[in-house]
Amino acid sequence: MKKIIMACVLALSAIALTGCERATVPAGYVGVKVDLYGDTKGVQQQEVGVGKYWLTWNEEIYQFPTFNQLHVYEQPFNFQTKDSMSVSAKVGVEYYVDQSKVSKVFQTYRKGVEEITSVNIRQNIADALIKDSGAMDIGTLAGEGRTTLLDNVTKAVKTKLDPIGIVIVKLSWTDDLKYPQQVTDSINAKIEATQKTLLRENEIAQTKAEAQKTIEAARGEADSNVLRAKAEAEAITVKAKAEADAISLRAEALRKNPEVLQLEAIGKWNGTLPQYMTSGAGTPFIQVK
Repeated sequence: MKKIIMACVLALSAIALTGCERATVPAGYVGVKVDLYGDTKGVQQQEVGVGKYWLTWNEEIYQFPTFNQLHVYEQPFNFQTKDSMSVSAKVGVEYYVDQSKVSKVFQTYRKGVEEITSVNIRQNIADALIKDSGAMDIGTLAGEGRTTLLDNVTKAVKTKLDPIGIVIVKLSWTDDLKYPQQVTDSINAKIEATQKTLLRENEIAQTKAEAQKTIEAARGEADSNVLRAKAEAEAITVKAKAEADAISLRAEALRKNPEVLQLEAIGKWNGTLPQYMTSGAGTPFIQVK
């Protein structure tokens, strides 16, 4: 009997060892070890840190990253505006799991982070998009409303998930929003009209600039002519004044020295006396004694 019991024990031990496997929790992750079967299925759990662990056939470790995760949903989100216009958009989410709330995250969802991301986080984003877009018309959404909508959805998702332990960093549009064809045509027409208006405004501004340039050139030339005329007039005035001053000085000198005038007259005389002289006229230049 002892041999039989020992054989059974060895057999059970071999079976138990065969069902064991080793799991590794890498750096940046926190693990949650849970039971897979029995009365404690999914309830009995234990947080484990970075390291390697032997698991029995009834155990599994769910790993939760505590560093930022970026996930882009390839399947677009569909929602409607308050004027019943259907819109679709692709969204990306950046988040991390609060290290102190890893157990709470697992208790809430009872699944791994990949499934939580693809199902639960997506559902919260979709619900918020449907709710907030319903208060916005298509014209507003096609303009600045897309930023407002994303901000509102981000706040709503954070309010729902942050307390659980899934901390939302940000949401983002990963592609252009897809509108109904008539809306797209209207947006394109508006853009084209705006571009034409800007083109006309640029042409008008250019024409005004060229006209102003011509005016400034003419004004510059006129100012140049005025300055030139003033300079010439000033030069003439200075020259005339100088000549007048010279004449005045010469006249004054001659008045003070009449002999000089006589000497100049003698110097210019050709030696011929006048043939006719009026009564009482004196002999020019020479005083005869």
